[in-house]
Amino acid sequence: MTSLEIIGLIAIILMSAFAIVAIIVSIPLFKLLRKANNIVGSLDNQINPLMGELNSIVGKLNLELATINDITQSAGSIVEQLEKIVRLARIIITSPIVKVISTAAGIVDGIKKTKSKK
Repeated sequence: MTSLEIIGLIAIILMSAFAIVAIIVSIPLFKLLRKANNIVGSLDNQINPLMGELNSIVGKLNLELATINDITQSAGSIVEQLEKIVRLARIIITSPIVKVISTAAGIVDGIKKTKSKK
């Protein structure tokens, strides 16, 4: 055997050894990848219904927020109307009362002045 044949034989043996090591390493790696694929598939099957439920919950939440917004606007409108009513009552009630009190004070003052002159 020549040295070239020996080197070729060693190269074939090393390549075979590397191939065997690669096969030994790749078998658990393929098992791991298969398990990961199964886990991802089961997660996908579980996430799809959850996303549907989440979408439904968000839709219901939006409806509730719209209802709360309507209630808040109604309450604001009621408060504005009450403010107008209070302002109107203040104008209707306090203005005549002030006039009556002023007139009464003037009359009392006039009576006092006429009594003092006599």
